Amino acid sequence: MTQLADGQSVVWTSDHEFSAFGTEFEVAELRSPRSDRRPGARPRLAIHKSREHVEAFIDLVMAFPSSRIVEIGIKAGGSTALLAQLGHPSRLVAIDITPTAASGLEAFLDIQGLRETVHPYYGVDQSDQHRLTSIVAHEFGGAAIDLVIDDASHLLRPTRASFSVLFPRLRPEGLFVIEDWSWEHAIADKLVSALCSDVPSQHLEVHELLQLFETLGVSPEMLAPLGSGELLSDLLAELIVGKADGDVAIGDITIRPFATEVRRGPNTAGEDELGRVLQAVGPRRILHVGRPNLDVLRQISRSGGGELVVMSREPPGEHGPGPPVTHVSLAAPPALSSEAVRRLCDAPFDAVIDGLSPDGEQARDLASALLPCVRPGGAYLIRGWPRLVAPRSVAEPEASRRRTPRLFLELILGVAEWHDAIEELRLGDDWLTVRPGPRASRVEVFDVGDLYRDHFRSLSRA
Repeated sequence: MTQLADGQSVVWTSDHEFSAFGTEFEVAELRSPRSDRRPGARPRLAIHKSREHVEAFIDLVMAFPSSRIVEIGIKAGGSTALLAQLGHPSRLVAIDITPTAASGLEAFLDIQGLRETVHPYYGVDQSDQHRLTSIVAHEFGGAAIDLVIDDASHLLRPTRASFSVLFPRLRPEGLFVIEDWSWEHAIADKLVSALCSDVPSQHLEVHELLQLFETLGVSPEMLAPLGSGELLSDLLAELIVGKADGDVAIGDITIRPFATEVRRGPNTAGEDELGRVLQAVGPRRILHVGRPNLDVLRQISRSGGGELVVMSREPPGEHGPGPPVTHVSLAAPPALSSEAVRRLCDAPFDAVIDGLSPDGEQARDLASALLPCVRPGGAYLIRGWPRLVAPRSVAEPEASRRRTPRLFLELILGVAEWHDAIEELRLGDDWLTVRPGPRASRVEVFDVGDLYRDHFRSLSRA
């Protein structure tokens, strides 16, 4: 049971059914809603998400009460109905490409008396920028939007089109959520795992994957872009590069298995960015690679860390009150043998900070050596990540994937495949934070490339 506002709660009767505010919902995920209802039972509104995804959706929406919200993708109407009840939005505008109204949602709006605040639009393509601009101008006038949830096509070009229209309309600290951004990677991985279980490293050709996708009912409209190499994860690379280039409109970028959240800048975290991460982790044991500056030492001290190990050429200077410091001498460049790593990581660290790497390759080597040293749910941090992004090329100003460090692309793919390797990847103004899952610490000789299987040859296009 999940407690909501006003004494209400979400009650799960199974992994596929729950109720909220007196409304029955069915979690259909990839299948069609079930029709085996008991005679006289109340109808259920279908939500095409997993239970885990629904629970994350609830937490997200509850953080935006009484807000101006745009939802792209209505489908059966369940998520729109849940949005309307959870956040009590001042205005909720929902669009869908299907011209036929969602009957369950329409009945719900009438029963609940929500016609004044919830306005669905049918027959609207999310890539129709003129139509989308017209709708938000009519609905919100000059008022900024608080939250956008894109759960529509899950294709690169349409998603990029609606993002270009709506992201600039967000208020500072507003949020644009791209749901199911990782669907093509995740489905491919599940298919290959099922078909090639005897050979874990096996890859299928892209045309074979697309044939399997077709047998699952994926439409030709979705298969065609995948066949031409258009992946929604490319949009994440574009946003990362844009932020590294100094676009202050892009705040934190948080990448999770089910959804990517792009916060509208400018960020307000400032120098507390590291402190917020450490406070959330609650570290007792921290490793810092490179000599930490005074600001970093202060934030580590404020986080309540019980032990700080500094691996650097020179020992850290005086830093006032704080955790006891153990210095480990590090030759340059930092080449860590597996034996040295085993000695260093005799017990897991709650946080490991790379404050040293001058380029993407060195950052990748260090992450491969030290990510297994971080306990699941801890944090691996890279300070000054924007400097690792390759400089803009006059010849290729739009080549975002080629400018993105291989490490970042590998971490994105590690999140995408819905395993327990990477729980979260967050890029703030100065800090990149990786929240590893159990799988990242299970291998003895570790490489970041072990986190994923690149079924669509994404990295070969970098």
